[in-house]
Parts: sequence; C-alpha cells; structure tokens
Amino acid sequence: MKKNATLISVILVLAALLTAGCTENEINLSRKDSSMPSSALMEPVPSTAASPEELVAFVEKAYEYAHVHGQEAALKEFNNKSGRFVDGELYIFAYDSNGTTLALPFQPELIGTDRWNITDPQGTKYIHELKDAAQSGGGFVRYLYADPSDNFTVKQKLSFVMMVDRDWFIGAGIYDPQVDSPVVKVGTDPQVREGLKSIVGEAIDYARANGKDAAIAEFNDKNGTFVRGNLYIYAFDYNGTALALPYQPQFIGTDLSGLQDAYGVNYTRVEIMLAQQGGGFIFYHYLHPSSNMTLEPKMSYVQRVDDDWWLGAGIYLANVDQVMTMDDLASFVGEASEYAAVAGNEAAISEISEKDGRFSRGNAYVYAYDYNGTLLAHPYQTELVGTNRLNWTDARGLPLIRIGALTASNGGGFVAYMYPAPESGAIDEKALDSYEPKIGYVAPADENWWIGSGIYFSDMVPAGSGRPEVISEMIGLVEDCAAYGQKEGTVKAFAEISNQSGMFVDWEGHYIYAYDYNGTLLAHPYLPEKIGSNLMEVRDPFGMETIRALSETARSGGGYVVFIWPNPENENREELKIGYVLPVDDNWWVGSGVYLSEITGENTSLSSPVY
Repeated sequence: MKKNATLISVILVLAALLTAGCTENEINLSRKDSSMPSSALMEPVPSTAASPEELVAFVEKAYEYAHVHGQEAALKEFNNKSGRFVDGELYIFAYDSNGTTLALPFQPELIGTDRWNITDPQGTKYIHELKDAAQSGGGFVRYLYADPSDNFTVKQKLSFVMMVDRDWFIGAGIYDPQVDSPVVKVGTDPQVREGLKSIVGEAIDYARANGKDAAIAEFNDKNGTFVRGNLYIYAFDYNGTALALPYQPQFIGTDLSGLQDAYGVNYTRVEIMLAQQGGGFIFYHYLHPSSNMTLEPKMSYVQRVDDDWWLGAGIYLANVDQVMTMDDLASFVGEASEYAAVAGNEAAISEISEKDGRFSRGNAYVYAYDYNGTLLAHPYQTELVGTNRLNWTDARGLPLIRIGALTASNGGGFVAYMYPAPESGAIDEKALDSYEPKIGYVAPADENWWIGSGIYFSDMVPAGSGRPEVISEMIGLVEDCAAYGQKEGTVKAFAEISNQSGMFVDWEGHYIYAYDYNGTLLAHPYLPEKIGSNLMEVRDPFGMETIRALSETARSGGGYVVFIWPNPENENREELKIGYVLPVDDNWWVGSGVYLSEITGENTSLSSPVY
C-alpha cells in the first residue's frame, strides 16, 4: 500500500454575493491615468505599476470584451493605443494558435507576422509557453522582455493569458512582479490547479451518472458528498441562474450574472464564457464569510456539464499560507509540550485554554488531558474542563480519549477520529451530522498529563480536493462498487468483490467488503472463511462494535467511520483505519478503508489497551 501521501491544506471556501453590477458597455479600467506614445520602440513611456491582481482583472475584462463584441471589434480595440485596454504598463496582446500576432498596440508593424519561435535572452520560446498556459485553462508565464517604461531594460515579465476560443488567445504582463503574491503562487501551483479540476471533474461525472436533479440536490446538501468542509461545488445555468449554492440556499433560482468584484470583473459572466469554451480558471475578489465578510482574492475552476449548465469550485488565496501538514501538526503539539516543560503546568494549561493564545490557530488548537481522562484545557469547550471523559466516544463509537492517552503514554504519535468543527466559537458534540474525519497528534506533557491537536480532512489537500488523495481513491472505489451492485445484482457483485484480482481490489491493496444490515459478511477478498458469518457483536480491543458502527452508518446513508483493524502489512498489528461505507439497497452495503499509516507515512500501530 502507499505509505506516504502529500498533504497540503484545503482552503476555506464559503460563497458570498456582491451586489454591484454593470452592463457590457460599462466595462471600465479605473487605473487608466496615462497613455502610451505612438511607438514604444521610439520613446520610453511612464510606468503605472500594476499588481498581479490588477493584471489578472485586466485580462479577464478583455476576455469578456472579446466574447461580447467579437474578435474583429476586440482586436481593433486591443490595438488602439488610446483605447480602454491600454493602462500604464498594461496592454493586451493577442496571438492565434499558430503564433501569428493579432494585437500588439505599440508594435503595429508586427501584426500578421509569425512569432511562434521567437526567444527571450535566455532562449525561452515564450509564445509556446503562453499558448500552453492559455490552453491549460489560463495561467501565468514568466520570461524576459524589454520594458519600454525603463529605457527598454530587459526585465523579468509576468504575463497572464487566457484562451478566447480554440483559435486565439490574449494576455497582458507586468515587469518585476511580486514573487510572493498569493495570486501568482496559487495560480502557478500545479497541485492546486489539478485539485480543483479533479473535484469539478468528479462532480461532473456524478451529474452525468445520476442526472441533473439528483446532482443538484447533492451539491446543495451541506452534508453531501461534494461539500467537504469548506470546499464545495456550485452550479449555474448559462443565463447566470444559481442552481447550487450549499451555503446560500436563499439565492437558488436567482440571476447572478450581474455580479462584479472590486476590480470590475463580471465574474459570473466570465465563468459562463469559460465553461462554454470547455473550462478554465478565474481569479476574482469575493466576500469571505470566514473573515468577517471582507473582500479577498479567490481562484475558481469552472467546466460545463452539458448545454444547459456548468459547475465550479474555488479557493480563497489568503488561506494558502495558513496550511498545516502532518509535520506541522506534530511540531505544533511538540511546541506545546516544550512550553509546558519550560513554563510549568499551570501556565501551559492557562495558555492552551485561550482561544486567541499561541496554541489556537483557526481550526487547529491544542487540548490537554490527564491520564485518567480528565479534561484539563480546551479553548472551545471550557464548560467540560474538569470532567472525566475517558469513556467518551466519537459519533461512531470510537473511544478517542482512551486511544489518545495510550498513544501519549507510549511516547506520542498520530491518531484518527471523527469530531465536529468549531462554529461561531463553539463545538457541539451533540450535532452528530457535523462530525468530520480528523487526523490528530498526541504527546506527553509530563508523567501526569498529555496534550493533542488535530486537523480535519477539509484542512488538507491534495490540491484542493478536501481530503488526502489516498482517501479520495478509496471513496471512489466504494462508490464504483455500490453502483456496480445496483446495476449487476448480488450474485455478480459478491463474486467480483471476493475476487482478489477483481476490479474492486486496487493497485494500492485497498479492497471492498460487503455486509447485510444484520452484520452478516456477504463478500470479502481476504476473509473467505468468514463469509456467511454474523460479525455484528465483534468488538475491537477497546470495546468498539466495529461492524455495528459501519452497518448503522451505511443504513443512515453512508459516510466515514474511524475504527481499529489489524494491518496485514504490519504483522496484523491493530491500527486505526479510516473507513467509508455506502448502502447498495435496503438489504446490503459496501465499504473500504485506509490505514492511518498510509496517510502519515509512520507506524501508527496500537499496543494492547491498558484501561
């Protein structure tokens, strides 16, 4: 099995709406305060430095203009040195797919010439790279180019390009760009880009397999498959009518095509145009509900489902640097442990209890217990401090505190469990439908108490998908098997599930098992001797009734269950496993799982319980 998975944070995505709008004839460039001379090769021009955000907005508005007015009118405007698309150092260039120059307002003598193989001083064939970036859904390209506003000094230039249609693309550039700009960092990150493409593609496959009505219902369900923490799918028709906005149901059926961000980008219209052309990325500024409704830059990917509607998903760029990987999590807990050793127990417990303290970072926070299970500190559950929670279990019955205490007493390490995310500064353990998978790390503080922290799947990527890649692959296997069982029936499905070389044992060794709702094992590739046995009463070493928890989760519609199971690749030692189950019909269900060690890359086996 895969023993290590790349873990990057998923960014919080909560949609919000702007009320400003404009018509296609009201597109304006508010930064326009200078004009270029008749020939940039004859006389330097004054520079009005633009930010990467302004660069992207400039190109996106030109993209909309090209679609609204057509190629001929757009090229005429782009080539007009006094037009709306010349703004300080910003101007629109355009090429066809063969590298023929269509727009260069300060080098009109090059219009119609083939520049496909021209290179910069370092030999970069930048027209090639510009076209590739445009065809990938739009993006950034760096190369060297003479800056006419600085005596034609050759500088690094950052250009942003978009494919207008299959025949031509446009772009603009800025010199000496901000290398630390979140727009550039995220816009050039292949994992983030592919992650957004992946979740949108997954949603499109679901829509095509299940139909529009069922898909829209699923996308609007905050507890559904496509709302993963704060990453979610939104859907519109080509008129701009909202079909799916899981966090703004009040806007379903509303025409939102007039929305415009602070830079004047009519982002819903641009998204419609991108979807009609096959899909692409868009940057825009949007109100961020998790940041007191402040405007923040955001990147989304959109793609058509069919001729009637399209889907998108996006991330807020401000959160990119707020990620926490597995190593970060371990270090975070280690810092708290070291602080306790230096500052003393009383000071450490006081600091851990503070919501705004050094050990509370958004959804990641440190908590503390003694080895008898008494809660000593928790920034979001102060009302429970002093209570004994040794036998507390998560929503599926996993005794987290006992497992955490055992792991900490053995020197510390990773754990996994289900837990509700903080909302409005509080955690509601009674809201069972709000529990999400979480990876934790625990460590001893001293011989009397221990500390821990955790991160939700929704705070991991890969690349914006809202969960580790190995988890996504496992869930896909379960979904495929449930669909296969519904289509082919029990006889064929049970035979395929039980086949070690069949389609439901993947290359990483993940497999499907099938049970009825009474706990009878119906199919399993590695436990043929148990098929037909009722395992409902089987308990793990900590007393959790694993099959009962899995079966009840499937009966309720499916979802995650964290449980303990022997790992055959680690001498059958007991290990936490993240499972996922789905009902096939009213009689049986299927499931699979991923061992914690596959996510953390470390040995996470559990010793025999001592409580």
